[in-house]
Amino acid sequence: MIQIFFEKSTEENYHQISSAAHSLLKKELGRYLSLDADEVVIAKDEKGCPYVEGKKDIFISISHCNGYIMCAFSDDKIGVDVELVKKRRKSVESRVFTDAEISLLNKSENEDRAFYTLWTLKESYLKAIGTGFADNAKDVEFYSLELPIKSNKSEYTFTVGERDGFVYSVCEKKFT
Repeated sequence: MIQIFFEKSTEENYHQISSAAHSLLKKELGRYLSLDADEVVIAKDEKGCPYVEGKKDIFISISHCNGYIMCAFSDDKIGVDVELVKKRRKSVESRVFTDAEISLLNKSENEDRAFYTLWTLKESYLKAIGTGFADNAKDVEFYSLELPIKSNKSEYTFTVGERDGFVYSVCEKKFT
């Protein structure tokens, strides 16, 4: 089971949008668990990764950017990320991307979109394994940015999409 929710928020500042993302996730989890949203408690572990208190068999992920909210839950590891496509950030590439990935960006028809697609892919994977960018983003390497996404992490599947000038990625652990 995997559930993904993506919507535009009417909130304007970071804290309000973050709160709206948590509210959406709690509402949908409540519906899935036959609970009121207020009964769903989302906490953070020592690394800042969210989890549902008392539900070790449900994995969650949340992302928001410039008013767009994305959240998901599953019965296995999952990560989501959404980013607004803007100017490619070459200043961070060498810290985040491998040489092969930078070459992939340079060959892309739309370098800005490719940059944020690759960024969201990495962040969705790092969220799925519970680290975020705190650990080395170069541990996961992507060989393509079009479906089917290919990477050195064969135990995970990746989905990418685009909506209203935003790109998003979903990483989920393959069921075995």
